[in-house]
This record gives sequence, structure tokens and C-alpha cells, in this order.
Amino acid sequence: MKAIFDRESAQSPVLINSREELSALIDGVIELPGDKPVPAIVELAVTEDAYGFPHLYAGIGAESGFVHELWNPARATLGNRNATGTELFDFAANTQEIPAEQVVPLETVRRVLTAYFEHGGNIPADFADLHQLTADQI
Repeated sequence: MKAIFDRESAQSPVLINSREELSALIDGVIELPGDKPVPAIVELAVTEDAYGFPHLYAGIGAESGFVHELWNPARATLGNRNATGTELFDFAANTQEIPAEQVVPLETVRRVLTAYFEHGGNIPADFADLHQLTADQI
């Protein structure tokens, strides 16, 4: 698996070969140096066949974040269904508005990313932390 993100070393992509490396990536994003007005988004893909597997976009903040799985069907995390508005995240120095209802605790983000790694890029369809998006949510 690879993650398109590493400001510290400027290495792109960062190759992830173990759960420990995935955890270190998440921790590194949380601990990014400098002024961070909003949490960062990372892109994850399967190294061997980037177009044959879903891509994930994961917003990673100190306490919360989100995950979007770009595939057919598209899925995302779902937190408070009654949440309204958006939360801001940073993707490649551009602010992205993410629906507040898709923001979940950081532990949920970790579970989804770990499942992506452990299942070789194919998170099971019945995975409880991801929910199919409707056309107006994409």
C-alpha cells in the first residue's frame, strides 16, 4: 500500500508494508510541524495496481477525521447523522469542506485504514464503519 503524503521527508509516495508503518503514518500526520489551521487529508492506494482497487482519502486530525472510499459504490464514514454543515480539512494546500456527518472519532479512521491494509485494498462490503454514499453525497 502507498500513501501520497510525507511533508517531513518529501518522499512521495510513502510505502506502507506493515500495520506499524500505517500507524506511524497516521501519528505523523497528526503531529505535523508548523501552523496547521485544519487537519490534513492523505490519499492511500494499492501499490501493485492503483487502478484496480479503491483509493481512500482520509482526513486525519488529533481527535477526529473521515474516510472516503472511491469505488463503485462510493462509501464513507458516517458519524453523527444529525450533524449539519461542514468541517474543513487540507488536501494539497487546498481547503476541502467535508460534510460534518461524515466526521468520526480518530479510532474509527484507524479501523478503516487498517481494514484497507489488511484486506489488500478491498474492504469488505459489510464493513460496519463505511456506508454507501448517495449520488448527492458524492
